[in-house]
Amino acid sequence: MIKSTTVELTYQQKQRFLNHYFFFSYLIIQALCLRYLSEIQFSSNLTILFSSFVFLTYGFIYLLPAILLTKITCFFLYIKNKSLSKKKNVTVYFIAILFTAITSFALLVDQTIFSLYGFHLNGFVLNLLITPGGIEALGASDSAVLTIMMLLLAFIAFYFASFLIMKKYYLSKLKRAPEKHYKIYRYLIAILVLMTTSERIVYGIAHLQGNRPVLAASNAFPFYQPVTFRSLAKDLGYKGHREIDLSGPEKSFRLSYPLKPLSIERPEKPLNIVWLVAESWRWDMLDNEIMPMTWNFSQKAYRFTNCYSGGNGTRMSIFAMFYGLYSPYWFTFLNERRSPVIMDVVQSQNYQLGLFTSAKFSYPEFDKTVFANVPDESLHEYRGGRNWERDRKNVSDLIDFIKNRDQSLPFMTFLFFESPHARYYFPKDSIIRDNYLEDFNYATMSLEKDIGLIFNRYINACHHLDSQHGRILDLLKKEKLLENTIVIITGDHGEEFMEKGRWGHNSEFHEEQVKVPLVIYIPDSGSGVIDRMVSHLDVPPTIMPILGVKNDSGDYSLGHDLFGPTKRQYTVLGDWDSIGIVTGSYKARFPVKNILAFQTKVTTKNDQPVKEVDRFYDAHQETLKEIIQSLSKFGYKQ
Repeated sequence: MIKSTTVELTYQQKQRFLNHYFFFSYLIIQALCLRYLSEIQFSSNLTILFSSFVFLTYGFIYLLPAILLTKITCFFLYIKNKSLSKKKNVTVYFIAILFTAITSFALLVDQTIFSLYGFHLNGFVLNLLITPGGIEALGASDSAVLTIMMLLLAFIAFYFASFLIMKKYYLSKLKRAPEKHYKIYRYLIAILVLMTTSERIVYGIAHLQGNRPVLAASNAFPFYQPVTFRSLAKDLGYKGHREIDLSGPEKSFRLSYPLKPLSIERPEKPLNIVWLVAESWRWDMLDNEIMPMTWNFSQKAYRFTNCYSGGNGTRMSIFAMFYGLYSPYWFTFLNERRSPVIMDVVQSQNYQLGLFTSAKFSYPEFDKTVFANVPDESLHEYRGGRNWERDRKNVSDLIDFIKNRDQSLPFMTFLFFESPHARYYFPKDSIIRDNYLEDFNYATMSLEKDIGLIFNRYINACHHLDSQHGRILDLLKKEKLLENTIVIITGDHGEEFMEKGRWGHNSEFHEEQVKVPLVIYIPDSGSGVIDRMVSHLDVPPTIMPILGVKNDSGDYSLGHDLFGPTKRQYTVLGDWDSIGIVTGSYKARFPVKNILAFQTKVTTKNDQPVKEVDRFYDAHQETLKEIIQSLSKFGYKQ
């Protein structure tokens, strides 16, 4: 209990004392946050200014929940009776002490995790900490749990003692002389608001200009919330900086990718690459009725029937497909404008590039990640007409690119199709399901009544996709290019039609949203059907050796060669703020950005409820340890 005193403070005096206490707490928070500054490379004055402002303002932001909760509680307890009893005083003081202690403790835990794994405290880690079996998955023992609890108690004791000392000193000052009223805290808050506004402006400009040191510095602070001006800049006609010079000093980067320099023996006769990816194309659409041309081609190639995407949305899926890395890496690679090594190798070997999309290269930001170093003249996006019309135009342009290429050099072409994307448009000559929803209006449709008709639209759209695959495959056959061309055909992610309560994608890691077709053709390598679990993560380690890369795949990816000896026991997929783990029996989803999202979702592999969640942790402790370590493998340099 907090001891009472003979001097009773007025409401205003209590508020002023709490202000003093929170200012003291802010100084403690700032001392803890000093460690984050050591993770930043201060390579420019702008980086120094930005980091200083974030350091000063985020210490206050971290403390803000404790301040608001205490102040609001104090106000409502006072307003009820126009006074604060000793019991109510204890309530207010207890809240102040407890939540400042928890804030400081959380920052200490975050710094420990950051130093070990290179990422901040997030939902994924919190779930492992608070869910049965999670601590063991982190490799922590019972003694480690006890140490953590002792540290938390130590923080509470420290703030409790500090509170008592400060209050005793405050009361003694009141006895000696009336307190003078200063507005210093108002001025401090005004300065903090000005600084946080300034650092957000700096970040927004740095984002537009591709200022890598500033963008990388933001990663040092937990829960940093960026502000960008892309829409405003576009409206004003400003074109953000795209071309990034990656030859700058390595110390400016916070990535270690690849882990070792690539050892490459360029093939005497390099193979061409045709990479075809379709939006929202799920695995069960690849059959002889819906997609006969693609199906027939798959009989001459390797068809993987149990392939998982890198995520349930385009951004993370394409990222996994080209980088072979888990989705949380996306944000760092985007900030640092780092291209995948597979594209680096292709460009270093003078491949002619013809890259096409029926969406946009800037959304998601593939022009700043996957194709960050590709010249603008090799990036082609056609935005006229509906999805299927854009696909047809891009296929025609791709065919022209192949026909008009320099035949003395290898080529790589990529095409991102939009035909299977909602609202699933198609021409009349692609209709194989007559009973479909003709007036597909988001405002008037009923998923409950119309989902079957909507699914038929999707089937027709996939049939149209097949016709465009067929045009490209026919060209390769006619030009005898299949003798020296790798062909990759897949979807970015799947599409759900209320089979498990959702429509579309980007919402869950249901099988319908994350399983995709995968067809890979490599000249003179044979053909077959492979039913074991594979992933988009495995594409780079499969293609890189063909390009002459001698490194172990672990130097640049988290995947495995699809034709190598390693068989995948689990896969990892993700979305904007969570990751999913798929094993032979289970599927688990861990939030990684939203600190309030504490609950892990564990189901069977086929998305059915699991009653004994502990069994997942008991059976996969080593898997979880491996994933946690993998999330820092290519991360921050210490």
